[in-house]
Amino acid sequence: MNIYKRFPTLKQLAPVYSIVVVVIYSWSLLRFFWRLPSLLNYSTAGQIGVVLSYLITINLLESLSVVFIPVILSLILPQKWFSERFVTKSVLLVLLGLGYAIFIASHINTEEPFPYVLFQWAPLVFLLIFVLVLLLDRIPFLTRILEDLSDRFVVFLFISVPASVISLIVVLVRNIF
Repeated sequence: MNIYKRFPTLKQLAPVYSIVVVVIYSWSLLRFFWRLPSLLNYSTAGQIGVVLSYLITINLLESLSVVFIPVILSLILPQKWFSERFVTKSVLLVLLGLGYAIFIASHINTEEPFPYVLFQWAPLVFLLIFVLVLLLDRIPFLTRILEDLSDRFVVFLFISVPASVISLIVVLVRNIF
């Protein structure tokens, strides 16, 4: 058994990465633009651009780490369980996992106590997500929706990849020199 055959191809990774990019980048940019009016009061346009570069660089690293999870699962799990339907199962796993992370993030407030209950339920929620992903083949309608959605979101890679590379260069130049 060759382990390199278990790795997903770039054609399989692109739709999954595009879903991750849309969720993570849009969540971060929404929060950035929410705080932009206050940044305009005490920062220059260059400083705001640098903050945005750091934000996009962190989004790049987060996106790559999130895509790493389905890749590891495709290597660990039997090929019939995950690798054969890598795109749809990974998209569902990523959407539900990031959705739960956003749910947790939206409940963390400085004025309220820390929501320990959400973290106590996390193992059960992740187990439920994993079971739903494994049972995805029994729901052909959802499989078609996930395939179509992931294929259409690939266009966002034409924006996010160059922006991420430029932001990474800005961050590296600022930290090296």
